[in-house]
Amino acid sequence: MNVGTVFKNKVVFYLGSRYLTYFIQFVTSLVIAAELGPYYMGIWGFILLLVQYFQQLHFGIANSFNVLYVQHRQNLQECNNYIGNSLLLVSYLAFFVIAFYLFNIIFGISGFEKFNASHYILWVCLIAILQYFVQFFTNLFRVKNQLNRVTFCQSIIVLLTFVCVFLFKGEQLIISLIASYVVGNLLCFLIAFTSGAIPKPGNIQFRISYQREIIQKGLFLFLYNSCFYFIIISIRTIISGFYTVEDFGCFTFSFTLAQAILLILDSLSFVIFPKVIGKLSSGDNQEAKSTIVLLRLLYITSAHFLIYVALIAFPIVLLFLPKYTDALTSLNLIALTVLMGTSTYGYLELLISRNKEKLAACLSALALIINCAIALFLVLVVKVLYDFVILATMVTYALFSVLVLKTSSKLLEKRSLLSVIKEVMPMRLFIPYIIAAIISLLQLQTYYFVVIPLVVFCVLNLKTFGTIIGTVKKILYEPEIVNLK
Repeated sequence: MNVGTVFKNKVVFYLGSRYLTYFIQFVTSLVIAAELGPYYMGIWGFILLLVQYFQQLHFGIANSFNVLYVQHRQNLQECNNYIGNSLLLVSYLAFFVIAFYLFNIIFGISGFEKFNASHYILWVCLIAILQYFVQFFTNLFRVKNQLNRVTFCQSIIVLLTFVCVFLFKGEQLIISLIASYVVGNLLCFLIAFTSGAIPKPGNIQFRISYQREIIQKGLFLFLYNSCFYFIIISIRTIISGFYTVEDFGCFTFSFTLAQAILLILDSLSFVIFPKVIGKLSSGDNQEAKSTIVLLRLLYITSAHFLIYVALIAFPIVLLFLPKYTDALTSLNLIALTVLMGTSTYGYLELLISRNKEKLAACLSALALIINCAIALFLVLVVKVLYDFVILATMVTYALFSVLVLKTSSKLLEKRSLLSVIKEVMPMRLFIPYIIAAIISLLQLQTYYFVVIPLVVFCVLNLKTFGTIIGTVKKILYEPEIVNLK
């Protein structure tokens, strides 16, 4: 197969466009941080926090639709029914947002004054309503293999904000960023109804039974997803409440930069998710086990490599952002925490594919409670600097990973707790991770030290690099392997 065929590969096009978008998003984040400074960055971070609260209160409709569509993909009428009824349920969420807006207008919400959030709440609510639809449309495009439209929906806001950062400053920049979110989501909304992915109303059976099924499955998927994502959102909320606006601005900057690293892997994970669910739900335990082993080898190993490279790059980035020099420790610890969060990869997908979303929800809820308890202890009792509050989430992710692997592996085979712990963080990953954590905690972020985790990681993982390269080549030359059939 020639090079021209590779460039015509839809997966290559999608991933290439995503990586270009991520680069633009990365540059935009740096410019936003530089232009706003810690104070206005704190206000912008709080606005994004409100948007994310709404974004996570989706009741699992899009996730439920994704799983039900995959499970009934051979029946066109059933697929149309799930699309139509899911879309109707999404429209109900708008009433929840409107009720919140009216409550704030009538009674007000304490804490908003600190971040001057009341001035922006109308636009935040509009963005929330639009994002509910866009979130569903993106899942719909994915199962329909319409990756070009997925690319547009995931890129347009990034491009609009990129333009804004060169035209506005200070509070005017915040207003323009909000406008970018509104316009970008509106464009995605319009594209969805010209895509052909949404069936005509006459081809849909709108029934309470379908909506009940979607909600019932979606409810536990919602609890699982929301509790899991609220782990990090709760940390941001605690820091916004107990520390200064400037501290929250530095934390927002650190979190945005650290999270951007793993977006590179999330693109590929997003593309193959329906295929993975299909394989894990087949009932063939041997196939499921081999799939999980390969997925974890590829995803988690690549994530460690990216983070250790990032630890070297962070001090260089901060040279151009002197206002955030003190955020280096926070930046490193958040990056390592996000990395710990990848340890459940493969096994959470197994739970979902085997209709164990209730179990996943319970584990996520328990992890959220543990996270909040540890974080409040660090803040109120130990009285740590904001940099170290994220340690609560690092510990929570480690415990959550052990619980997930221990419970979900029972679906395949019985395993001891020790073997589960070894799989959560095998020695080839554990050793460089501990080295990186010690360097960050002791604030030894000089080039004599920060290169050590990457060097040790590469030495211990030489054999796995060949497997990763081979899999990447297969995707490049055989794009149809990611299609849902």
